[in-house]
Amino acid sequence: MSDKRPLPLRVINTVMVVGYTAACIYLYYRFMGWESGSVYESDLPAHISLAVDDGLIYSLVSFLIIGLNKLNLMELLPMFLGIFACLSVMFTALLIREITEDKWNRDLTELLALLLNIVMPCYIKGFSDGRYIGMHTSSIWHNSTYLLMKWMGLWTLLIYFKIEKNISEKMTVKSYLYFTLVLTLTTAAKPNFFLAVTPVMLVFLIMDLVSKKAPVSRLILFGSSVIPSFAVMLLQNSALYSVNAGDNKIVLAPGRAMSIHAGNLPAVMVLSIAFPLMMLALHFRDLFKEKVMLFAWLSAGVGFLEYFLLSEEGARNMDANFSWGYAFTIILIFGISLLLWIKDILAIKEKKTAVKAYLAVSSVVLLYHTYCGLLFFIRIVRGVSYMMWG
Repeated sequence: MSDKRPLPLRVINTVMVVGYTAACIYLYYRFMGWESGSVYESDLPAHISLAVDDGLIYSLVSFLIIGLNKLNLMELLPMFLGIFACLSVMFTALLIREITEDKWNRDLTELLALLLNIVMPCYIKGFSDGRYIGMHTSSIWHNSTYLLMKWMGLWTLLIYFKIEKNISEKMTVKSYLYFTLVLTLTTAAKPNFFLAVTPVMLVFLIMDLVSKKAPVSRLILFGSSVIPSFAVMLLQNSALYSVNAGDNKIVLAPGRAMSIHAGNLPAVMVLSIAFPLMMLALHFRDLFKEKVMLFAWLSAGVGFLEYFLLSEEGARNMDANFSWGYAFTIILIFGISLLLWIKDILAIKEKKTAVKAYLAVSSVVLLYHTYCGLLFFIRIVRGVSYMMWG
Protein backbone atom coordinates (compact mmCIF):
# COMPACT_ATOMS: atom_id res chain seq x y z
CA MET A 1 0.00 0.00 0.00
CA SER A 2 1.07 3.57 -0.58
CA ASP A 3 2.99 5.31 2.17
CA LYS A 4 1.78 8.75 1.05
CA ARG A 5 -0.39 10.63 3.51
CA PRO A 6 -2.71 13.18 1.90
CA LEU A 7 -3.29 16.19 4.13
CA PRO A 8 -7.13 15.89 4.16
CA LEU A 9 -6.92 12.34 5.49
CA ARG A 10 -4.46 13.33 8.19
CA VAL A 11 -6.76 16.19 9.22
CA ILE A 12 -9.79 13.87 9.33
CA ASN A 13 -7.89 11.31 11.42
CA THR A 14 -6.65 13.99 13.80
CA VAL A 15 -10.12 15.47 14.23
CA MET A 16 -11.62 12.03 14.89
CA VAL A 17 -9.00 11.05 17.50
CA VAL A 18 -9.13 14.46 19.19
CA GLY A 19 -12.95 14.35 19.17
CA TYR A 20 -12.92 10.84 20.65
CA THR A 21 -10.48 11.90 23.38
CA ALA A 22 -12.52 15.02 24.20
CA ALA A 23 -15.69 12.93 24.43
CA CYS A 24 -13.94 10.54 26.82
CA ILE A 25 -12.69 13.39 29.02
CA TYR A 26 -16.21 14.81 29.18
CA LEU A 27 -17.53 11.34 30.03
CA TYR A 28 -15.09 10.96 32.94
CA TYR A 29 -15.96 14.37 34.33
CA ARG A 30 -19.57 13.24 34.43
CA PHE A 31 -18.58 9.85 35.89
CA MET A 32 -16.83 11.58 38.79
CA GLY A 33 -20.06 13.22 39.85
CA TRP A 34 -22.12 10.03 39.92
CA GLU A 35 -23.72 9.17 43.27
CA SER A 36 -26.66 6.94 42.45
CA GLY A 37 -29.13 6.13 39.70
CA SER A 38 -28.51 5.11 36.11
CA VAL A 39 -27.31 8.45 34.68
CA TYR A 40 -23.51 8.39 34.14
CA GLU A 41 -23.24 5.31 36.34
CA SER A 42 -19.59 4.30 36.77
CA ASP A 43 -16.98 2.48 38.85
CA LEU A 44 -14.94 5.69 39.07
CA PRO A 45 -16.45 7.09 42.32
CA ALA A 46 -15.91 3.71 44.00
CA HIS A 47 -12.27 3.63 42.81
CA ILE A 48 -11.75 7.14 44.18
CA SER A 49 -13.34 6.23 47.52
CA LEU A 50 -11.29 3.04 47.86
CA ALA A 51 -8.07 4.96 47.31
CA VAL A 52 -8.81 8.20 49.18
CA ASP A 53 -11.11 7.08 51.99
CA ASP A 54 -10.02 3.47 52.55
CA GLY A 55 -6.38 3.78 51.54
CA LEU A 56 -6.65 0.61 49.43
CA ILE A 57 -3.75 0.53 46.96
CA TYR A 58 -4.01 -2.28 44.44
CA SER A 59 -3.34 -0.48 41.14
CA LEU A 60 -1.22 2.31 39.69
CA VAL A 61 -4.50 4.18 39.33
CA SER A 62 -4.72 4.22 43.15
CA PHE A 63 -1.42 6.12 43.31
CA LEU A 64 -2.65 8.55 40.65
CA ILE A 65 -5.89 9.23 42.54
CA ILE A 66 -4.15 9.64 45.90
CA GLY A 67 -1.52 11.93 44.41
CA LEU A 68 -4.07 14.16 42.68
CA ASN A 69 -6.17 14.28 45.85
CA LYS A 70 -3.23 15.37 48.01
CA LEU A 71 -2.38 18.07 45.47
CA ASN A 72 -6.04 19.19 45.33
CA LEU A 73 -6.03 18.48 41.60
CA MET A 74 -8.72 15.82 41.37
CA GLU A 75 -10.34 17.74 38.52
CA LEU A 76 -7.40 16.56 36.37
CA LEU A 77 -8.32 12.88 36.80
CA PRO A 78 -10.79 12.85 33.85
CA MET A 79 -8.06 14.31 31.65
CA PHE A 80 -5.67 11.50 32.59
CA LEU A 81 -8.36 8.89 31.90
CA GLY A 82 -9.19 10.53 28.56
CA ILE A 83 -5.49 10.42 27.65
CA PHE A 84 -5.46 6.71 28.55
CA ALA A 85 -8.30 6.14 26.07
CA CYS A 86 -6.38 8.09 23.43
CA LEU A 87 -3.19 6.12 24.12
CA SER A 88 -5.11 2.89 23.53
CA VAL A 89 -5.89 4.12 20.02
CA MET A 90 -2.31 5.27 19.43
CA PHE A 91 -0.73 2.01 20.62
CA THR A 92 -3.27 -0.03 18.64
CA ALA A 93 -2.09 1.83 15.53
CA LEU A 94 1.56 1.22 16.42
CA LEU A 95 0.85 -2.47 16.96
CA ILE A 96 -0.85 -2.72 13.55
CA ARG A 97 2.19 -1.10 11.95
CA GLU A 98 4.49 -3.56 13.70
CA ILE A 99 2.41 -6.56 12.57
CA THR A 100 2.16 -5.28 8.98
CA GLU A 101 5.84 -4.22 9.01
CA ASP A 102 4.73 -0.64 8.41
CA LYS A 103 3.74 -1.43 4.82
CA TRP A 104 0.19 -0.15 5.19
CA ASN A 105 -0.92 3.43 4.76
CA ARG A 106 -0.68 5.14 8.15
CA ASP A 107 -4.00 6.89 7.80
CA LEU A 108 -5.63 3.50 7.31
CA THR A 109 -3.91 2.04 10.38
CA GLU A 110 -5.09 4.98 12.49
CA LEU A 111 -8.68 4.55 11.29
CA LEU A 112 -8.50 0.82 11.99
CA ALA A 113 -7.10 1.54 15.47
CA LEU A 114 -10.02 3.82 16.29
CA LEU A 115 -12.46 1.24 14.95
CA LEU A 116 -10.89 -1.51 17.09
CA ASN A 117 -11.34 0.65 20.20
CA ILE A 118 -15.02 1.23 19.40
CA VAL A 119 -16.42 -2.13 18.20
CA MET A 120 -18.82 -3.90 20.55
CA PRO A 121 -20.57 -7.30 20.56
CA CYS A 122 -23.38 -7.99 18.09
CA TYR A 123 -26.29 -7.33 20.41
CA ILE A 124 -29.53 -9.29 20.05
CA LYS A 125 -32.07 -8.61 22.77
CA GLY A 126 -32.82 -11.54 25.03
CA PHE A 127 -29.46 -13.28 24.98
CA SER A 128 -27.94 -11.04 27.68
CA ASP A 129 -29.10 -8.43 30.16
CA GLY A 130 -27.82 -5.54 28.08
CA ARG A 131 -25.54 -4.29 25.32
CA TYR A 132 -22.57 -4.45 27.69
CA ILE A 133 -23.56 -6.36 30.79
CA GLY A 134 -23.39 -10.08 30.07
CA MET A 135 -21.53 -9.60 26.78
CA HIS A 136 -17.76 -9.92 26.21
CA THR A 137 -15.98 -6.87 24.85
CA SER A 138 -12.67 -5.06 24.74
CA SER A 139 -14.30 -1.63 24.40
CA ILE A 140 -14.76 -0.62 28.05
CA TRP A 141 -14.88 2.96 29.26
CA HIS A 142 -16.27 2.85 32.80
CA ASN A 143 -13.38 1.13 34.61
CA SER A 144 -10.31 3.26 35.31
CA THR A 145 -7.92 0.38 36.07
CA TYR A 146 -8.85 -1.38 32.82
CA LEU A 147 -8.29 1.85 30.87
CA LEU A 148 -4.73 2.01 32.16
CA MET A 149 -4.06 -1.71 31.69
CA LYS A 150 -5.39 -1.68 28.13
CA TRP A 151 -3.00 0.83 26.60
CA MET A 152 -0.08 -0.39 28.69
CA GLY A 153 -0.84 -3.96 27.62
CA LEU A 154 -0.73 -2.87 23.98
CA TRP A 155 2.58 -1.14 24.70
CA THR A 156 3.93 -4.33 26.31
CA LEU A 157 2.93 -6.37 23.26
CA LEU A 158 4.52 -3.85 20.92
CA ILE A 159 7.85 -4.32 22.70
CA TYR A 160 7.37 -8.09 22.90
CA PHE A 161 6.67 -8.52 19.17
CA LYS A 162 9.70 -6.41 18.27
CA ILE A 163 11.93 -8.63 20.45
CA GLU A 164 10.34 -11.99 19.60
CA LYS A 165 10.62 -11.36 15.87
CA ASN A 166 14.41 -11.62 16.09
CA ILE A 167 15.18 -12.58 19.67
CA SER A 168 18.77 -13.64 18.99
CA GLU A 169 19.70 -10.07 18.05
CA LYS A 170 17.09 -7.87 19.75
CA MET A 171 17.20 -9.55 23.18
CA THR A 172 19.77 -7.17 24.64
CA VAL A 173 20.17 -6.06 28.24
CA LYS A 174 18.58 -2.73 27.31
CA SER A 175 15.54 -4.33 25.62
CA TYR A 176 15.24 -6.82 28.50
CA LEU A 177 15.11 -4.04 31.10
CA TYR A 178 12.69 -2.02 28.96
CA PHE A 179 10.31 -4.96 28.47
CA THR A 180 10.52 -6.00 32.13
CA LEU A 181 9.74 -2.46 33.32
CA VAL A 182 6.72 -2.01 31.05
CA LEU A 183 5.37 -5.50 31.80
CA THR A 184 5.71 -4.86 35.54
CA LEU A 185 3.93 -1.51 35.30
CA THR A 186 1.16 -3.09 33.21
CA THR A 187 0.70 -5.77 35.87
CA ALA A 188 0.64 -3.05 38.52
CA ALA A 189 -2.16 -1.34 36.59
CA LYS A 190 -4.27 -4.52 36.60
CA PRO A 191 -2.96 -8.10 36.82
CA ASN A 192 -5.35 -9.58 34.25
CA PHE A 193 -3.11 -8.80 31.28
CA PHE A 194 -0.32 -10.78 32.91
CA LEU A 195 -2.63 -13.70 33.70
CA ALA A 196 -4.02 -13.95 30.16
CA VAL A 197 -1.04 -13.10 27.96
CA THR A 198 2.19 -14.17 29.65
CA PRO A 199 1.23 -17.90 29.63
CA VAL A 200 1.23 -17.64 25.82
CA MET A 201 4.59 -15.84 25.92
CA LEU A 202 5.85 -18.87 27.86
CA VAL A 203 4.54 -21.20 25.13
CA PHE A 204 6.37 -19.17 22.49
CA LEU A 205 9.50 -19.13 24.64
CA ILE A 206 9.42 -22.94 24.80
CA MET A 207 8.97 -23.02 21.02
CA ASP A 208 12.03 -20.79 20.65
CA LEU A 209 14.01 -23.10 22.97
CA VAL A 210 13.03 -26.16 20.92
CA SER A 211 13.85 -24.46 17.62
CA LYS A 212 17.08 -23.02 19.06
CA LYS A 213 16.04 -19.59 17.86
CA ALA A 214 18.47 -17.97 20.32
CA PRO A 215 21.05 -19.05 22.92
CA VAL A 216 19.45 -20.76 25.93
CA SER A 217 20.96 -18.19 28.30
CA ARG A 218 19.28 -15.36 26.40
CA LEU A 219 15.91 -17.11 26.40
CA ILE A 220 16.16 -17.83 30.13
CA LEU A 221 16.99 -14.17 30.71
CA PHE A 222 13.92 -13.18 28.72
CA GLY A 223 11.79 -15.59 30.78
CA SER A 224 13.01 -14.02 34.02
CA SER A 225 11.34 -10.74 33.02
CA VAL A 226 8.12 -11.97 34.68
CA ILE A 227 9.63 -12.19 38.17
CA PRO A 228 8.93 -8.54 39.17
CA SER A 229 5.35 -8.95 37.91
CA PHE A 230 4.88 -11.97 40.16
CA ALA A 231 6.05 -9.86 43.10
CA VAL A 232 3.56 -7.13 42.16
CA MET A 233 0.71 -9.65 41.97
CA LEU A 234 1.56 -10.94 45.43
CA LEU A 235 1.25 -7.39 46.78
CA GLN A 236 -2.05 -6.90 44.95
CA ASN A 237 -3.33 -10.22 46.27
CA SER A 238 -2.43 -9.29 49.83
CA ALA A 239 -4.44 -6.07 49.47
CA LEU A 240 -7.51 -7.59 47.81
CA TYR A 241 -7.68 -10.91 49.65
CA SER A 242 -6.17 -10.07 53.02
CA VAL A 243 -7.66 -11.05 56.36
CA ASN A 244 -9.19 -7.58 56.63
CA ALA A 245 -10.82 -7.82 53.20
CA GLY A 246 -13.82 -9.80 54.39
CA ASP A 247 -14.50 -13.27 53.02
CA ASN A 248 -13.17 -12.56 49.53
CA LYS A 249 -11.59 -15.57 47.87
CA ILE A 250 -11.06 -17.16 44.46
CA VAL A 251 -12.95 -20.37 43.67
CA LEU A 252 -13.19 -22.82 40.80
CA ALA A 253 -16.75 -22.46 39.51
CA PRO A 254 -17.09 -23.19 35.77
CA GLY A 255 -19.46 -20.82 34.03
CA ARG A 256 -20.71 -19.07 37.17
CA ALA A 257 -19.20 -15.60 36.69
CA MET A 258 -19.74 -15.69 32.94
CA SER A 259 -23.39 -16.68 33.26
CA ILE A 260 -24.48 -14.08 35.82
CA HIS A 261 -25.95 -11.73 33.21
CA ALA A 262 -26.11 -14.03 30.18
CA GLY A 263 -29.53 -15.39 29.34
CA ASN A 264 -27.99 -17.74 26.76
CA LEU A 265 -24.25 -18.14 27.36
CA PRO A 266 -23.35 -20.02 24.14
CA ALA A 267 -25.10 -17.33 22.07
CA VAL A 268 -23.33 -14.57 24.01
CA MET A 269 -19.95 -16.24 23.42
CA VAL A 270 -20.55 -16.24 19.67
CA LEU A 271 -22.22 -12.84 19.33
CA SER A 272 -19.47 -11.12 21.29
CA ILE A 273 -16.76 -12.15 18.81
CA ALA A 274 -18.83 -13.14 15.75
CA PHE A 275 -16.57 -11.41 13.22
CA PRO A 276 -13.28 -12.85 14.58
CA LEU A 277 -14.85 -16.33 14.68
CA MET A 278 -15.90 -16.01 11.05
CA MET A 279 -12.41 -14.99 9.97
CA LEU A 280 -10.87 -17.74 12.09
CA ALA A 281 -13.05 -20.31 10.30
CA LEU A 282 -11.97 -18.93 6.92
CA HIS A 283 -8.27 -18.82 7.79
CA PHE A 284 -7.96 -21.74 10.21
CA ARG A 285 -5.22 -23.31 8.09
CA ASP A 286 -3.15 -20.17 8.58
CA LEU A 287 -3.40 -20.33 12.37
CA PHE A 288 -0.21 -22.33 12.79
CA LYS A 289 1.61 -20.49 10.03
CA GLU A 290 1.05 -16.92 11.23
CA LYS A 291 2.68 -16.47 14.65
CA VAL A 292 0.86 -13.27 15.57
CA MET A 293 -2.49 -14.83 14.69
CA LEU A 294 -1.65 -17.88 16.82
CA PHE A 295 -0.48 -15.65 19.66
CA ALA A 296 -3.70 -13.61 19.60
CA TRP A 297 -6.02 -16.63 19.60
CA LEU A 298 -4.05 -18.51 22.25
CA SER A 299 -4.16 -15.41 24.48
CA ALA A 300 -7.91 -15.15 23.93
CA GLY A 301 -8.24 -18.85 24.77
CA VAL A 302 -6.31 -18.47 28.03
CA GLY A 303 -8.28 -15.35 28.98
CA PHE A 304 -11.57 -17.07 28.14
CA LEU A 305 -10.73 -20.15 30.23
CA GLU A 306 -9.76 -18.01 33.23
CA TYR A 307 -13.02 -16.09 32.97
CA PHE A 308 -15.08 -19.27 32.48
CA LEU A 309 -13.46 -21.38 35.19
CA LEU A 310 -12.69 -18.89 37.97
CA SER A 311 -15.00 -16.85 40.15
CA GLU A 312 -14.90 -14.99 43.45
CA GLU A 313 -16.80 -15.28 46.69
CA GLY A 314 -17.49 -12.59 49.24
CA ALA A 315 -17.95 -8.89 48.56
CA ARG A 316 -16.56 -9.30 45.01
CA ASN A 317 -18.93 -12.15 44.12
CA MET A 318 -20.75 -10.24 41.34
CA ASP A 319 -17.75 -8.35 39.97
CA ALA A 320 -16.52 -10.96 37.43
CA ASN A 321 -12.98 -9.66 37.85
CA PHE A 322 -11.48 -12.50 35.82
CA SER A 323 -13.24 -11.08 32.75
CA TRP A 324 -10.71 -8.27 32.26
CA GLY A 325 -7.98 -10.46 30.79
CA TYR A 326 -10.31 -11.95 28.20
CA ALA A 327 -11.67 -8.47 27.49
CA PHE A 328 -8.16 -7.26 26.63
CA THR A 329 -7.44 -10.17 24.31
CA ILE A 330 -10.59 -9.48 22.28
CA ILE A 331 -8.96 -6.41 20.72
CA LEU A 332 -6.14 -8.71 19.56
CA ILE A 333 -8.38 -11.21 17.77
CA PHE A 334 -10.49 -8.40 16.31
CA GLY A 335 -7.31 -6.70 15.08
CA ILE A 336 -5.88 -9.82 13.44
CA SER A 337 -9.27 -10.62 11.92
CA LEU A 338 -9.62 -7.11 10.54
CA LEU A 339 -6.22 -7.31 8.84
CA LEU A 340 -7.11 -10.69 7.30
CA TRP A 341 -10.46 -9.33 6.13
CA ILE A 342 -8.83 -6.35 4.40
CA LYS A 343 -6.37 -8.63 2.61
CA ASP A 344 -9.25 -10.82 1.48
CA ILE A 345 -11.28 -7.86 0.25
CA LEU A 346 -8.30 -6.50 -1.70
CA ALA A 347 -7.96 -9.92 -3.38
CA ILE A 348 -11.71 -10.44 -3.81
CA LYS A 349 -11.48 -10.94 -7.59
CA GLU A 350 -9.32 -14.02 -7.05
CA LYS A 351 -11.74 -15.65 -4.60
CA LYS A 352 -14.28 -18.36 -5.39
CA THR A 353 -17.96 -17.43 -5.43
CA ALA A 354 -18.65 -19.17 -2.11
CA VAL A 355 -15.80 -17.28 -0.44
CA LYS A 356 -17.03 -14.00 -1.91
CA ALA A 357 -20.47 -14.65 -0.41
CA TYR A 358 -18.88 -15.54 2.94
CA LEU A 359 -16.84 -12.33 2.93
CA ALA A 360 -19.98 -10.35 2.13
CA VAL A 361 -21.71 -11.81 5.18
CA SER A 362 -18.63 -11.19 7.35
CA SER A 363 -18.64 -7.57 6.17
CA VAL A 364 -22.22 -7.17 7.35
CA VAL A 365 -21.30 -8.71 10.72
CA LEU A 366 -18.31 -6.33 11.05
CA LEU A 367 -20.58 -3.42 10.20
CA TYR A 368 -23.01 -4.47 12.92
CA HIS A 369 -20.18 -4.79 15.46
CA THR A 370 -19.21 -1.23 14.53
CA TYR A 371 -22.79 0.06 14.70
CA CYS A 372 -23.23 -1.48 18.16
CA GLY A 373 -20.01 0.17 19.30
CA LEU A 374 -20.91 3.61 18.00
CA LEU A 375 -24.42 3.37 19.44
CA PHE A 376 -23.06 2.27 22.81
CA PHE A 377 -20.43 5.03 22.96
CA ILE A 378 -22.89 7.77 21.94
CA ARG A 379 -25.38 6.59 24.54
CA ILE A 380 -22.84 6.34 27.35
CA VAL A 381 -21.52 9.84 26.59
CA ARG A 382 -25.11 11.10 26.75
CA GLY A 383 -25.53 9.61 30.22
CA VAL A 384 -27.03 6.16 29.72
CA SER A 385 -25.65 3.67 32.23
CA TYR A 386 -22.76 1.58 30.95
CA MET A 387 -24.84 -1.43 32.08
CA MET A 388 -27.23 -0.49 29.24
CA TRP A 389 -29.89 -2.90 30.44
CA GLY A 390 -32.28 -4.24 27.85
